[in-house]
Amino acid sequence: MEMPKEFYDMVCSDIQRIEGSDRLSFGEKLKLHRELDGRYQACIKDWYKGLWGFSPSINSIHYSAIEDSQSCVQENLEMIKAKLGTYKYQMNAISLPKPSETNITVNNTVNISLSFQEAKQKIEDMTALNREQTDEILAKIDELEKISKENISRKSKWEKVKPIIAFALDKGADVAIAILSLILQMKLGA
Repeated sequence: MEMPKEFYDMVCSDIQRIEGSDRLSFGEKLKLHRELDGRYQACIKDWYKGLWGFSPSINSIHYSAIEDSQSCVQENLEMIKAKLGTYKYQMNAISLPKPSETNITVNNTVNISLSFQEAKQKIEDMTALNREQTDEILAKIDELEKISKENISRKSKWEKVKPIIAFALDKGADVAIAILSLILQMKLGA
């Protein structure tokens, strides 16, 4: 699956932002680090491997472990830059699992709506999310479901889905995988 041009451009822009990070204050570097972590952790294999502050018990960066260390944050940004450099060629991209198939012969709309229900249940079951976050994510899934049922061109659907992808990538790996799986089933490609 080819990376959309807008996403490729975003990766290249983020690489440039890291290259210019030596001029940033420590607080700005830490903010950039957190933003990039949130954006790419669901997309890049072994994202946390080699990053300072990684905690296997929470499967995330333990920011309190690095927020006092300028060298750790800068070294992590350099590692993130290297990971993004490889990712833009999709050499270390995570392959999302294909949705399971059933032996029931029904139209795609039924299969997708079942998947939307499963995704909503997964989000409801995520204990790391508070009620406000859960409701916000469920609203995005409802929005995706409406888009999938609209009788409009693939291009129009894609334009409506792009902001939801950006939203999902900012919410962490589990949320991104659930939402991106739904989007893949919508078959928005050419």
